[in-house]
Amino acid sequence: MSDASCVAPRRVTCPPASWSEAAVTDPRDPQHFRTVLGHFPTGVAAVTSIGEDGGPIGMIVGSFTSVSLDPPLVAFLPAKRSRTGPRIVGSGRFLVNVLGAHQELISRAFAAGGDSKFDSVGWTRSPGGLPLLDDAVAWIECDIEAVHEAGDHDIVVGEVCALEAVSPAAPLIFFQGGYGRFASLSLAAAGEPDLIDQLRLVDVARPFMAELAASTEVECLASSAIGEESVLLATAGRPVDGRTYSRVGQRLPLDPPLGAALVAWSPAASSAWKARAHAGTDCAGELDQLLARVRDRGWSVTTWSDDLRALEATVDDTLRHGVTPQARRSVRELVGRLTAEHEPADLARAQGFRSVTVPVMGGGEVVLQLTLRLPFGTGSADLDRFLAPLRETAQRVSTALNSSLASEGSR
Repeated sequence: MSDASCVAPRRVTCPPASWSEAAVTDPRDPQHFRTVLGHFPTGVAAVTSIGEDGGPIGMIVGSFTSVSLDPPLVAFLPAKRSRTGPRIVGSGRFLVNVLGAHQELISRAFAAGGDSKFDSVGWTRSPGGLPLLDDAVAWIECDIEAVHEAGDHDIVVGEVCALEAVSPAAPLIFFQGGYGRFASLSLAAAGEPDLIDQLRLVDVARPFMAELAASTEVECLASSAIGEESVLLATAGRPVDGRTYSRVGQRLPLDPPLGAALVAWSPAASSAWKARAHAGTDCAGELDQLLARVRDRGWSVTTWSDDLRALEATVDDTLRHGVTPQARRSVRELVGRLTAEHEPADLARAQGFRSVTVPVMGGGEVVLQLTLRLPFGTGSADLDRFLAPLRETAQRVSTALNSSLASEGSR
């Protein structure tokens, strides 16, 4: 054994003498301890088991953690004063239900204590017979491996017997004394600081969009490029798919072939867009031809495909359930499969159009794109019925925007 391995751990005096006495609060102050540790967000889990009477028991914890991969171990830390913790330990088994952001009421009900926690909660039996809460994001079933004392808590270590992720929902988060949900930097809601200028543009475009949606009887969307994303800023009209929730605020990766109308008229934006192409895409050939078709036509078109349906379904899931890193990866992967179905060179042979998009120019560059979501079954013979009023509307919006910009410049 080396000398280094025999060195005793160095005990650090807390606080160091160099710190200002006025700036340091005694870490033994429970309120200050909770306040500082509250700056670290935690997930929320319901730990359940079966009591001695055969009925379900459970408690809420924010201390669930993974411990080891080999063997697979996890742990949770019940307070010594807990009534339910010792009952779970006594059962020898437990199941961790990872709660979703939509399950805050369940968390509050379990945290309130008492014997009625399961009265208004749906649950079934796990493979091992333990209470598995309905709609949990994930579950982990364990046999208790060890229990260690740690101050006013116990560390209950469990060996994982079975586990599964069962829902795409975002998890419930506890932060600084309140509940919240995970929000990715991608596909986030609108109204953020990086959208202020674009939202002003949409205010100008909105009445024109409403008029177009009414005349064509389909949904009109306005979106813009924000960094490496396209953001849906506004919609008008009734969705052709009967959707009842809003997509406003939806963010998608501005990766080929998505957003061609936003970048085709800017060499710099086009180059950056092509650089984000997925592996295997012929940037120098196929994507240049795609952008050239958009510029020559003056508009962009998409066609139906299985990959497009899968992409839209995945994005819709994120809007209903919240965004997770896994969903973000899935969206990016599905976008990478779309090249062959977008911007077909021969429109007459295309099998069903999904949407048509026209850029809106402002100050000599593309500032928005307007899109019509077309009825199912729209073919090349029907395309001009939607394209002509869309191009006219885009021109009217562009004129209004340029007039607004000129007016601001003269002030």
